[in-house]
Amino acid sequence: MAPIMTPEAVASKRKRDLDDQSKRKRRRHIRNGTQPETASGQLSNSEIATLVNGAEDDSGYAAKVLDVVKTETQVEKKDKHKNKSKSGKEVALQGSSCKWRVSEPIGGRMLNIDPILTEDDKYLILAYNTSLQVYSARDSLLLRKIELACPRIDGRQDQIVAICPSATAPKHVWVASYSGLVWLINWETGSGSEKNFSVGCDRLYDMHVDSVQFDNGSRDVLYISAKKGAAWCILACDIQKHKILASTPIFSFTAPIESLRVAHSGYIFAAYADRTIIIGSRTHQTIQALDSLSYEVVTFDASDDITSLDIRVSNRVHLNRKSQREASDTPVIDLAVGCARGAVFAYSDLLPEIRLLNSPKARHHALQPRKYHWHRKAVHSVKWSRDGNYILSGGSESTLVLWQLDTQKMDFLPHLSATIENVVVSKQGSAYVLHLDDNSVIVLSTAEMKPITYISGIQALLSPQPISKDDKVKRVGQYTPDRLTSIPAAISPSNSSQMLLCVGNGQQLSYSGSGPSMPLIQSLDLTTMQSVSRQALTRTNPTDVNITSRGHPITEPRVTHLKYSHDGCWLVTADEWQPPSRDIDVFDGSSSERKETYLKFWSVSAESESLELMTRIDAPHHSNQVESVYDLAADPKSDRFATVGGDGIARLWQPVIRQRDGLLIKGKKGRQLYSWNCSQAISLYGNEATAESDVPNEYFQGSGAVAFSEDGSVLVCAVVHEHGSVVQVIDTESGKIRNSLNDLIKGHIQGISVLSTSLIVLSDALMVYDIVLDELQYGVQLRKAKGSETDDVHGPGASIMNHLATDSHTSRFAVAVSRGKKGTTKVRSELAIFSPGGCEPELVHSFQNPITSLVSPPGSSGFLALDSAAQIWSIADSMDTNSLAFAYPLADLHLDLEPATNGEVANTPALILEQDDEGASEDDMDIDMDNTTNNEVMYPAVVAPQRLTELFDAAPSFAMPPIEDLFYQVTKLFSAKVAIPTP
Repeated sequence: MAPIMTPEAVASKRKRDLDDQSKRKRRRHIRNGTQPETASGQLSNSEIATLVNGAEDDSGYAAKVLDVVKTETQVEKKDKHKNKSKSGKEVALQGSSCKWRVSEPIGGRMLNIDPILTEDDKYLILAYNTSLQVYSARDSLLLRKIELACPRIDGRQDQIVAICPSATAPKHVWVASYSGLVWLINWETGSGSEKNFSVGCDRLYDMHVDSVQFDNGSRDVLYISAKKGAAWCILACDIQKHKILASTPIFSFTAPIESLRVAHSGYIFAAYADRTIIIGSRTHQTIQALDSLSYEVVTFDASDDITSLDIRVSNRVHLNRKSQREASDTPVIDLAVGCARGAVFAYSDLLPEIRLLNSPKARHHALQPRKYHWHRKAVHSVKWSRDGNYILSGGSESTLVLWQLDTQKMDFLPHLSATIENVVVSKQGSAYVLHLDDNSVIVLSTAEMKPITYISGIQALLSPQPISKDDKVKRVGQYTPDRLTSIPAAISPSNSSQMLLCVGNGQQLSYSGSGPSMPLIQSLDLTTMQSVSRQALTRTNPTDVNITSRGHPITEPRVTHLKYSHDGCWLVTADEWQPPSRDIDVFDGSSSERKETYLKFWSVSAESESLELMTRIDAPHHSNQVESVYDLAADPKSDRFATVGGDGIARLWQPVIRQRDGLLIKGKKGRQLYSWNCSQAISLYGNEATAESDVPNEYFQGSGAVAFSEDGSVLVCAVVHEHGSVVQVIDTESGKIRNSLNDLIKGHIQGISVLSTSLIVLSDALMVYDIVLDELQYGVQLRKAKGSETDDVHGPGASIMNHLATDSHTSRFAVAVSRGKKGTTKVRSELAIFSPGGCEPELVHSFQNPITSLVSPPGSSGFLALDSAAQIWSIADSMDTNSLAFAYPLADLHLDLEPATNGEVANTPALILEQDDEGASEDDMDIDMDNTTNNEVMYPAVVAPQRLTELFDAAPSFAMPPIEDLFYQVTKLFSAKVAIPTP
């Protein structure tokens, strides 16, 4: 009788057979004289043909990025299958063909431009690079997105530089771009975006619009700060019907003119250039045409570099005849100036002071502004209140300061989420609008100082770092990033409509230390592109003093890895921090010896999806010092995680029930508590020589990657150390190494994954290896910079930032390659989608901005890519009904259209009856109407909750049909009336 074997014994026997088969195959290759390098994954130099950059233009950059290298086994298989039937070949091609589509980007970065709050405080208009977005101030929803056709000039994309509301038409807004193009757009309907005109300048810096009274009426006049030739000037343009009727230069200067402000129907304008304040007052009260517009311009120096400016004009009130005789009826001009070192200067009633200053009787007279100094760095924005009793200022301290001029007291609104970039006071003075550095906007009520509107986009770090007004003064401890930063991201399997991103406290605070810091996690709703929540995963300094006594900023940790469990109930993060070198100069040793690394296990709440820390592992990987966590992977079938670190050890982590003195510990609502421990530790170096060399390389940076197989039975680990590199195939149950693969890694390892039986290794080359057949499928050499490694803009080959993501639904994987070109700082990315069985990419797409994160959403096919401009791209199969889809603005539903009047037919979608159905006759319809009208009462339809559940829970939110289709399906349920006979 045959022995009875358990399933574990059967699986173990099958693995031993596979190992024996692979060993016999390798021995057979050696006896036949086959090169062992091919079996182990190594390719000769003649096989790997590196495609370098050719021409220096964009067309050369967009050339082929990948060189496919086939092994000898593939060539033999191809020749062997040439004689097969034609039908079989067509089936194979048809089964492997996928038509991939790349969606338009969503998200983006709000520009450093003052937002527009409409006169009735109901709508908020924000400016992005090439579009305007209109939001409802009541519920913070996107109503309309207005795209502008901004051309490319000298290889660069033109973008918006200024937006101003029309002074004569409240429903219109003026938009200007860097190249001098101007649009007049109706923000209610979006009309006017297709028409533009040029003001004829080399570069436009700023624009302001005010109504000017002419003889034939009042109309908008555009005041533009622009560069023409070698001079910077202020132009006044009269525009009607998208044509420039007249253009008059009113001032010229030798430096760029910024923060142009015009008030009192064009009577006064103010601006600044470096340390020079520019004030202009109109010489005539009324003008006939724009050619007769002239100003008396006065310039004077400030005591510091200027970063912001605001002007307030009010009517003069005379207390007696003497004051009326001395000052006449000229308006009162108040000026507020913010400077680069934190001071705010307030000039009151400026015109009489300037006239007294220019009179010959006052030789020793000087302007004496009031000085207010609280900010440590530059004042990013300064504004007057409507009544003139307060000055509002904001900067990098994340605090809104209200200066009360009469009492010299200060009021604060502290602990904002990021640096204040712009402050806007509503026209009625009932609300303040704050644009923050973390890509968010807050509308506050002036009565209670409470937020009534909050709009937040993608808050990931940008690359390159945005220019800040703080950079006008060079300070100690400033850090300028020279490399791209990978953004850890994840999508929960339990809620696929939300995406988690690791972010910082704004752009300036994240880059202020010794390196980019990302201590927070942002939950982003993909259906609305709004931020749902933010939570700190590491220690942060938002409310404490974040500057040392020497003026150095205190750095915050950076979350390096982020993974969900297979059911979305657990989230595991790895964060890292090390002190800057300047802080340990008096101590022995390097900064890496004081590195802090933590592995944290978070429980995800099923109700609110908030995170609760359950276990923190200090220094999960360590040798004679704390080592970094190279990679983190989640078991797709159980609550188990794997890490690989700089100590060359792979560790498996599993939960255990938390107990105390033999008793189970319960949490809130009787929930069982768990603790996470290391269940297995596997050394990846094996029998290799890992002893320290005679001259240790202190500057060598290792790398590693780890991944589970689809059934969780196999763990693959790849490490690059000082003595070489290796890929280990490990049995997760026993912890034994089943196979060692050499020469699959070129340079530093940047990703590894298992798709079916194929092992995908991403380094400076892409290798696809069949684990069962124990042979290399194909290799792809990634393009390097022209010349040698030193020609790369971002350093040697290890600085290239690559991403790997696998899609188990379509059995495809995507690779994103970011690389700069010689002679330019511009970095682009190219994304390619491969099949494990085919060496030719099914899609190669070029992105203008480098990709910083690439994920595959669970529960649906396709990929999501995040670029360095805070934009998300969707790459999905066009033939797959379960692909990705994003929501559109509410304006696409046309809910704001007026209903059709009597005699008009509304152009609305309608259901078309099939040909087999017979329509009701007019007599039947009359009878039904009579019965319903006379004997029955109409009641609203009662819709069962399960009917709505069938509509909304059929698929994840981002994989559902368009919102317009859902809207009509829901209205169809509720529009049905129930007729009940009356007694």
